[in-house]
Order: sequence, then structure tokens, then C-alpha cells
Amino acid sequence: MSEAKISRSMQKRQAIIDGAKTAFQQYGVSDTSMDKIAETAQVSKRTVYNHFESKEILVTHIIRDIWSQNILTYEFEYDKNRDLRSQLSELIANELQFMCDQGTLDLIRVAMGHCLFNPEMSNGELREFFEQETTLIRWLRHAMEDGKFRKKDPYLVSEQLLGLLKGQAFWPQVLHFDERLNEEQMRELTNDTLDLFLSYYEI
Repeated sequence: MSEAKISRSMQKRQAIIDGAKTAFQQYGVSDTSMDKIAETAQVSKRTVYNHFESKEILVTHIIRDIWSQNILTYEFEYDKNRDLRSQLSELIANELQFMCDQGTLDLIRVAMGHCLFNPEMSNGELREFFEQETTLIRWLRHAMEDGKFRKKDPYLVSEQLLGLLKGQAFWPQVLHFDERLNEEQMRELTNDTLDLFLSYYEI
């Protein structure tokens, strides 16, 4: 009996998440209310609030889910027989795909506003989640173990690399300073980042 209740609860939770994604795509994040989410998910508004206390918390959950699918579970193994630049170029392309996705940027703006007024969230659950080992971190560690890169903390090196990308492909777009990068701009940013990064770390 209890297993059936848990199953129904999880099904409703997933319906809410799927409904929210659909509503966000149709109306935009800022114009989507909890009422619209409930309507799209075909559940009651009370059910939505039972699972997520606010739209911001729901948005944050969706960002974690998207980030997990695109960054944590992205399958890419280090290949010692393949040149570093081509491998790293593919990893950067995956990161840029996440950073430059318009839907993701809209979600992040909402989540950032929530975290600013609820610092305990970013200092707790979210911080712990985003400190997990990513495909990029794992690849960097293997490259260092193979003697191809200077040996440093792969978490720090990953942040340095991503910082080079975020300065042009993330923060200006999140803050509405610039338009989302086009394909040519992303290629140029990728090449410049590779030149700068490899010139220091490659042995």
C-alpha cells in the first residue's frame, strides 16, 4: 500500500516538473505562474505546492536536472591516443551548449534571484550538488595522470577553464548585457580559450 502511494507521489512530482518545463517554453519563466504550472501538469495547485514551495525552488530543481543531464552524465572519456585540443574542444562545446541555451538562461535568472534572497540554499544543497565531479573534471584528472597537463587540483583547473567561457558566453547573457552567442562567436571563443588554456597547462 505504501509503495503505491510513493509511486503516485513521484508520478505527480514528475508531472509537475514536465508541466513546468512546457509552461516555461510556452509562456516564458517570468510569465509562468504556479496556476499555469498546475494546469499544464493537470494537477491541483495544492499538489504543486506540496512538492515545491515556490516557483523559484521548482526552477532551481529543473536547472539541477538539466545541468546533471548535460554536464554530469555527459559521456566522454579521456583518450591518450588522441590530441588534447580536439578532445577539449568537444568538452567545451558541451559546456557552451548548456551556457548558451536560451531556456536555461531564463531559468538561471529566476533561480539566481531566489538564491540571492535565500543564501542558505546556495550555501547548502545547491553548493553540494555543483561540487560533484563532472565529466570535464574527470577528463582533466586523467590528462594530468597521463603526464599531458601540469598537475594541479582538477576542480580548480576546471573552474579556471569555465571562467574563460563564462566571461563571454554566460554572464553577459544572464545579465542581459549581450545577445546569446552565435555559432561563429562560439567557435572563436572556443579557439581562443583553447589557445590560452593549453599554452599554460599543456606539457
